[in-house]
Parts: sequence; structure tokens; C-alpha cells
Amino acid sequence: MALDPLDRATHAARDEPVDRWPEVSAAIMAGVRSLRTPSDPIRVHTDGPPARDDDGSHTYVSSRVVVDALRRLLQRDPTHAPAGIGLRVDGDRLAAIELDLVGAYGVDLVGLASRVRGDVLVEVTRLVGADPRFTAADVAIEFVDVVEGDPNLV
Repeated sequence: MALDPLDRATHAARDEPVDRWPEVSAAIMAGVRSLRTPSDPIRVHTDGPPARDDDGSHTYVSSRVVVDALRRLLQRDPTHAPAGIGLRVDGDRLAAIELDLVGAYGVDLVGLASRVRGDVLVEVTRLVGADPRFTAADVAIEFVDVVEGDPNLV
């Protein structure tokens, strides 16, 4: 079975002699920095009229900004860590968030999922405003693994 590109890169890096590590590390980081993931614009919502500048243009936030903010949010507690974060954008509106989480053994996963949904809704509202059509029910959570200890350190 063929390894995926990340596994091949990991094996290749581990096979390099230790004295070449600074050179290998620099090449790896240059490659990582050159990667660009697709991004969708997400329209910012306000309580009053739509968020617009003086020229009448709407305000948008990049989906990459939302994903990065959610990753930071999901890494702050020792009870869970993100394994994957997916956004579904319909037109220019955030329609759904799909989270794959790793939970810590012994944690009430149902309670944790409920708390995470609330935290995610607060963070999304902070970033793109309160969209009355986006609720905690639009945040799908799947626990893909459970580990002993802090999942952020495993």
C-alpha cells in the first residue's frame, strides 16, 4: 500500500543523517510555507444593517481565519484536541462546521461535545457576527479517538 505524501515526507526526514537536519528542516519549512489551502469568503453579519464599508462593499472573513481560530480554541483544554476541522460555506454564508476530535479517556464525551458546540458558536460569532441561521446544531462533532492523558500531547 502506498503511503500518503505526509507519511513519505516523515519517513524521508527520519532517514536523513542528523548532521543534515538544519538543511532538511529548512527545506521542509519552505515547502510547508508554500502550501496554500483553498479559502472561501464568509460574510460578516451584524445586528443591524449588513456590514459594509463606505463604498457599500460587504465585509468578509477568510475561511482559513475561522479554521485557525477554531484550531486554537480546540487546543486550549487537556480534555480534547482537534483531528480535523471542516467548514461548509453556502454562497458566502457559513452553513456548517464538522469537527473530528480526540478525547481524553475518562471524560464525559456527550457533555464535552455540548460544551465544545457552545464554545465554537461563541468563537464563530466573535469572528463573523451572529447569523440567525447558524446555531450550535450546525456544529457536528465526531470523536475519532480516545487517548489516555492530554490529547494535545499525544
